[in-house]
Amino acid sequence: MEVIIVGAGNVGFTVANALSRIHKITVIEKSEDKVNKIKETLDVGTYQGNGASPKILEKVITPATDMILAVTELDEINMFACMAAKTIKPNIRTVARIRNPEYIYKDKESDQYIGADHIISPELLTAEKMARIALMENAVDYDELKPMGLQIVSFLIRDRHIHLVGKYLQDIKSPQDCSIVSIYRGDEIRIIEPTLKIEPDDRINVIGTPKAIQDFNKMIGMDHEARDYVILGGGIIGRTIAEILEKDKTYIRLFEADEEKCRTLSRIFDHVLVVNADAVDPRSLKSENVGKADVLLCCTNSDEKNLLSCLIGMQLGVEKVVSRYTMRDFEEIFSMTGITSAIGYHRIVANEVFKRMVPDTQAVVLMHEEGEEFVSITVVERSKMVGVPLGDVKLPEGAHIAVIIKDDVMIFPRLDTVLEVGDKVLLYAYNTRISKLEKLFQVSIPVEP
Repeated sequence: MEVIIVGAGNVGFTVANALSRIHKITVIEKSEDKVNKIKETLDVGTYQGNGASPKILEKVITPATDMILAVTELDEINMFACMAAKTIKPNIRTVARIRNPEYIYKDKESDQYIGADHIISPELLTAEKMARIALMENAVDYDELKPMGLQIVSFLIRDRHIHLVGKYLQDIKSPQDCSIVSIYRGDEIRIIEPTLKIEPDDRINVIGTPKAIQDFNKMIGMDHEARDYVILGGGIIGRTIAEILEKDKTYIRLFEADEEKCRTLSRIFDHVLVVNADAVDPRSLKSENVGKADVLLCCTNSDEKNLLSCLIGMQLGVEKVVSRYTMRDFEEIFSMTGITSAIGYHRIVANEVFKRMVPDTQAVVLMHEEGEEFVSITVVERSKMVGVPLGDVKLPEGAHIAVIIKDDVMIFPRLDTVLEVGDKVLLYAYNTRISKLEKLFQVSIPVEP
């Protein structure tokens, strides 16, 4: 596939890096420094100039161009670039990164977005992800497969979960309609085996229906239901998190340093206490009793401030801290400081872009580690899996069948489950030889970019 990316900032660079391994990429960027960085580090084509200029797009778009991704910092530029590309080549697929929710509008009659075929809003996706993690006591990461109605959640096991620590996986009675697919242990990924023991600090990855995921959270153990939330940063992400949490009638405090923005936020919310204070001022946070909060969510526009706010919150006694970061360099820094819930902007963007690169009938989710993903496969008649009990099938190393959908009925497989033609299989794969899976199922499988 030939793809044009407009913008080589943090998001554009991340997307270009992810897609360049299997697609032909051309990046359009005004900044000479950014163009040079792309040339030095990635195997992609570059064009220096304004990516929203119809004259430039006319030069770069070819009959073979399949898609344009407009991911600059400016929503207006992204929307205009997509509209111009559509005028130049009507059958091109257009994807725009939109930060401001006010620009996201879908026509009810045509069911299409204005300005682009697809909209990616990393800010809104980040906010929803952070809110979902905050609402489940033991959750440290969250994703979902909306077409299938499934959630994928990482749960942290602590020393106090004595009913689970030291137990074999085969002895754990998980709720119905969910399945454990892998375990993160330190820097390792442990593939599921019946005799695998659970240890403190393990992060158990579970896929299931929303109700089953909630039941799994309760099965791990809940000290008390979280009711006190503190949000640091009143931008798009902080405001959206507050809107989600406000529906649960919880006690929410939203900290914002800008006084004028505080006035605006106070007019928007009825049940959110807006506090005019700096997110990295220990005295302000201490005087507002932030240490007594059940969850601290750090979502300012500065990675440095978010990191510092997390550390201050942990020092004050907040047990659960959730943060966002935009620069890839901060991923390891957050991990080194013991912050288990750090949501990476680049991961969200890469996931959403990859979902746009495969047919709508295929569900794809990239997980936390490189080479780790969920893919869906429809069982065909020539597949070697048809009619064989799963207990008798040897899948390639690192592969695990998580869910089967038979005639719109979701099944979490057992050893005696038999696949039939037309079944949709959701596979978890980690560093798996995709070619072996393709040979087994006799289909082409989308791979992680």
